[in-house]
Amino acid sequence: MSLELRHLRYFMAVAEELNFGRAARRLHMTQPPLSQQIMQLEEQIGAPLFVRGRPLQLTDAGNELLIQAKRLLGHADSVVQSVKQAARGERGKLTLAFIAGALPHLFPAIIKLYRSRFPQVDLDLKELVTPLQHEALRTGEIDVGLMRPLGLESDFETRMVLRERMIVALPAGHRHASQAVIGLNDLIGEPVVAFDAKEAGYFDLITRRIFGQVQSEPRVVQTARQLYTVLATVAAGVGIALVAASAKDLAFPGVIFREIEQPEANFSELILAWRKEATQPVLSNFIDTALEVAALTPQTIL
Repeated sequence: MSLELRHLRYFMAVAEELNFGRAARRLHMTQPPLSQQIMQLEEQIGAPLFVRGRPLQLTDAGNELLIQAKRLLGHADSVVQSVKQAARGERGKLTLAFIAGALPHLFPAIIKLYRSRFPQVDLDLKELVTPLQHEALRTGEIDVGLMRPLGLESDFETRMVLRERMIVALPAGHRHASQAVIGLNDLIGEPVVAFDAKEAGYFDLITRRIFGQVQSEPRVVQTARQLYTVLATVAAGVGIALVAASAKDLAFPGVIFREIEQPEANFSELILAWRKEATQPVLSNFIDTALEVAALTPQTIL
C-alpha cells in the first residue's frame, strides 16, 4: 500500500480544521470531492479516521496518521526545498584547488564572500601546483582552480583574475640592497634560487624570460617548489630570486625586496580555470563570486 502526498495533505487539512467545509475552502476545492478523497483514504488504510458528528473528531487511527502525516509532509517539503536550492547552486559540493601564490590576496576574499552567500555548499579546498591542477581538472577531481596560465588545454575555460609585477628578493645585506630599482644587467652572474621547472614551471619560464632580456641565462644554484621555501633559501644567503610582488606581504625575515627594471614587461598572472563542459550551478556561482572579487581588486599588484 502506498499513500499519495496529496491524500495526506487533504487529510491534514480536515484534521486541523475539524470541518470539511473549512478544509475544502483552505484547499481551494469543493466539499464533495474532498469528502470522497477522505473516504478513499480510509478504505485504503482499512480504518475510519474521523468520528463523523458535530464536532468532527479524530479516531485513534486518525490521531496517529496526523502525527505521521506532519512528519512525512515536512520531510517532503524539505526535500523539495533542498532540490530547488541545488538547482540554484545554493546546496551541493564544490572542490577548489589553489596555488600558494593565490593566498595573499584573492583567495581569502573569494572564499569569505562565497561562504557567506552559499553557506550550505560543501566547499572542499586543495592546495595543488598548476600542473597537478590540470590533471585534477581533466579527471574531475576538482571543479575549478586558481592557477598560473601555463600549458592550458583547449577544453579549459579561463579568466585572468590578477596580474602582479615581478620583483627581486635579496638576502639582507646584499650588495644591491641600497638600490631602489635593480637593473637587469645587475642580475647577470648572481646566484639564483629558482622555482622548480617541473612543479612551478611558470615562474621558471618568467625567470628565464627576464634574464633573456639581457641575453643571459640565470645561474641557478638551488631550486624549490614553493614560495616559502624559495624565500627561506634566499634568507639563508644562497642566492637571489625573482618573485611576484605579493611576496612582499609575507615580510620574510632576512629577505628584502626591490623593484626591477621594465616592470611593465615583467609580470605574472593568476587565472581561474574550469572545464568548458562543466554546468554545475555551484560552479557558476563560484565563478561569478570570484570574478566579482577580482573586479574589486587592483588588477596589477605594485
